[in-house]
Amino acid sequence: MAKKVYGVKRGRNTGLFTSWAECRAQIDGFPGAVYKGFMTLEEAQAWLWGKEAAEMTLEGFDAPDEEPLSGNGTSELVDRDGGAAGRGTGETVGAEYAVYTDGSCLRNPDGPGGFAAVILYQDGTTREIVGGEPRTTNNRMELRAGIEALRSLPEGATLDFYTDSQYLQKAFVKHWLSAWRRRGWMTTAGAPVKNQDLWQALGAECDRRTICFHWVKGHAGHRYNERCDELARQEAIRQAAET
Repeated sequence: MAKKVYGVKRGRNTGLFTSWAECRAQIDGFPGAVYKGFMTLEEAQAWLWGKEAAEMTLEGFDAPDEEPLSGNGTSELVDRDGGAAGRGTGETVGAEYAVYTDGSCLRNPDGPGGFAAVILYQDGTTREIVGGEPRTTNNRMELRAGIEALRSLPEGATLDFYTDSQYLQKAFVKHWLSAWRRRGWMTTAGAPVKNQDLWQALGAECDRRTICFHWVKGHAGHRYNERCDELARQEAIRQAAET
């Protein structure tokens, strides 16, 4: 079994850990936790402390195959499933940007759909992005919202990403996307991954930015989540009227 090292930049305690259990104890329920898994100690040191990190020796540790590694790009993937910030008022937690997205589809699947994103800037201004398709699915609209939101932000940006779609969020925090990439975009059952075109596009955008993923409960009074829902539904209705 592969040996792994886990680094924690933001958590109850920061540093390097030789097991997933130790790492998880530092990040579970910690607002804005940032962590990443590595196959070598040298990579972990460079990420946490820079390339001039002191030499250390860590031996004899294993981690379960299903435990997280942060994809094959530069995104720092943070499990915020139900964490404190994910249940908060919907304000940014200190990143350069906060992004909220949602998708909607009437007569799902294969009906008219819309997607929307609201981007919050540090100066307090916001930007809204809206689009849609005449025949689509709810999941595809969720993915389109994420893609278009990230494309509007500069490469290298640091952002908090809020979504009520567990389909989208768990692909990153549960590392489904990384696994699909390793298997050539096939599921564990040997079937092609659905919406592969959009997952590839979204993954490429995430690789170019540092992202903390947050899940928020839909229709629960989160200001910007509610706004995205409203915009996405309006666009779906507009698409329906034009078909």
